[in-house]
Amino acid sequence: MKGYTGNIGWVDLTRNSTTLIPTDERLIENYLGGRGFVIKLLFDQIPEGADPLGEDNVLVFASGPLNGTLAPTGGRWMVGAKSPANGILVSGNGGGLWGAEMKWAGLDALIIRGKSPHPCYLMVGDDKIEILPAQDLWGKDTWETEDMIQARHGDPQIRVLSIGIAGENRVSMASVFSEKVHHGGRGGTGAVMGSKNLKAVAVRGTQGVGIADPEALIAETGKINEIIKTESQYAIYSKYGSPKNTTAYAKLGGLTTRNGQSGIFAGFEKIEAENFYNNFKLKGHTKACFTCSMPCFHQHLVCEGKYAGTFGSGLQNSTIQCFGSKVGNDDPAALFAFHVATNRYGLDEISAGLAIAFAMECYQKEIISLKDTGGLALEWGSDTAIMGLLAQMARAQGLGKILGQGTQRAARHFGGGSEKFALQVKNLEISTVDPRVFPAWALGYAVASRGADHMRAFPTWEFGGTTETDLLKILGAPTAGERSATANKGKGVAFSEDIRAVTDSLQMCKTFSARKIGMPETTLGLLNAVTGRAWTETQLMRIGERINNLERLFNLRHGLKPADDTLPVRMLEEPLPDGASQGMVVELEPLLEDYYRSRDWRRDTGYPSPDKLRELGLDA
Repeated sequence: MKGYTGNIGWVDLTRNSTTLIPTDERLIENYLGGRGFVIKLLFDQIPEGADPLGEDNVLVFASGPLNGTLAPTGGRWMVGAKSPANGILVSGNGGGLWGAEMKWAGLDALIIRGKSPHPCYLMVGDDKIEILPAQDLWGKDTWETEDMIQARHGDPQIRVLSIGIAGENRVSMASVFSEKVHHGGRGGTGAVMGSKNLKAVAVRGTQGVGIADPEALIAETGKINEIIKTESQYAIYSKYGSPKNTTAYAKLGGLTTRNGQSGIFAGFEKIEAENFYNNFKLKGHTKACFTCSMPCFHQHLVCEGKYAGTFGSGLQNSTIQCFGSKVGNDDPAALFAFHVATNRYGLDEISAGLAIAFAMECYQKEIISLKDTGGLALEWGSDTAIMGLLAQMARAQGLGKILGQGTQRAARHFGGGSEKFALQVKNLEISTVDPRVFPAWALGYAVASRGADHMRAFPTWEFGGTTETDLLKILGAPTAGERSATANKGKGVAFSEDIRAVTDSLQMCKTFSARKIGMPETTLGLLNAVTGRAWTETQLMRIGERINNLERLFNLRHGLKPADDTLPVRMLEEPLPDGASQGMVVELEPLLEDYYRSRDWRRDTGYPSPDKLRELGLDA
């Protein structure tokens, strides 16, 4: 079983038991690994009506066939569960080295159910899983937790995935974090871990991964690493990281500002990537994830002022917006301090930043007052207010307790018409790209299987730079890739969702594989060299489609309705007031029609057609 370990770990925290079972060959053939494994295992294990914070919910971590090998970005990991934020699927992908280490420890996946009577953590070694006490770790942040576990076992090479106090307090926007900065599972995976009294999963493996054709793998890896050097993201990410992407949005008037009231932020030049590079980046201290040839994790240090001494890495495009323009903050040192705080608290910075922006607009419109905020003046850009709300959210206290459950729920609590400017889909907050500027991204937010997620479809072809050949394959017509076009974009988003599902199942970074590398014909050589199987492009596309359809079935089982595939009122009815995209709103209905038709899903029920289910082997 080359490329796979042949083992899945099962942990029942209620019974304090662990076991290993063989990886089913049919699971590999139909779902490949990573995200495919996660949704199939969740679909089979979580009963309808399960409480997301109850013992019936199941938490799954999974690796893919490229994990732990020479293949580029082979250190990633996948996590999933039923979401406490919206009651449907939460799954996400993180970077670093944790995923490779789990593979080296002998696991293709790890399934966790039940609830421990006391705080605990898992120690995963070579074909062995231990449940260990964690009372002394409870209340610690993610950085402290990692340091303490490594010290306890006397091994700094142990890779630790943990929750902070936000997860312990079951905050719906708590994520899980590995190696202090890599996180995945927006939508409450951290809260699920907290509900199980599970503080961390530590992994250390020495077994390696069996490779069918090492020479072919070396050759294919070399080809991929040459391709990435020719793609636009390589130079940008290697120097600045993803924050430089925000500059393009600003030029188009699509920099979501003050919770989307504008697309232009007057203070943008202060928080632009160039400023971080010149004034905060530690030169020569750039990091890459395991086997990645595009180093994008830049380390930064604040050397003076109120936040002097703040150190960390992993500043993102989303950070610049969610703690910059969206909350009206133009202080780069404060912005970076908010980023570090969310990492340590174990909060998803996208949802946390948007929740604060939403609260600030409610305060601006006098829907809430100082009485509601506990005395915090929620003025735009106030670092005191932002840092104060982050602490409240992580501790589930005061106004933060309301905001930490998501902006959809907060809007229902506040009333006053605030639901119109709660920037969420299915109670997951919109991340980076303003939907009014890019129609394919707008559609991607509306239909993504976990709520407003820019990475499910990740239609980078709408930014330009995609070859005509690939545009024909993705959209059916090269002109459909133009930013203002809407025709065929439903087809394009469905295609993109399928290839991104394959990427997540292989366990390859979607930023690295954003363009040519993400096309199945490019990655096929890597997969076949590792596994020794004769996978085809058609098979990979069918696996991606099967994954997206099974995620849809999971969500429908747990309460999703077709009407939930929508966008905030602001994005549908409130035109951008300024900038290069002035006057634009999202015309969602034709995009949805094209998408449902391309998927062969019924508009009235949201279900795949019987023919589609039979075609994908999901009719049983």
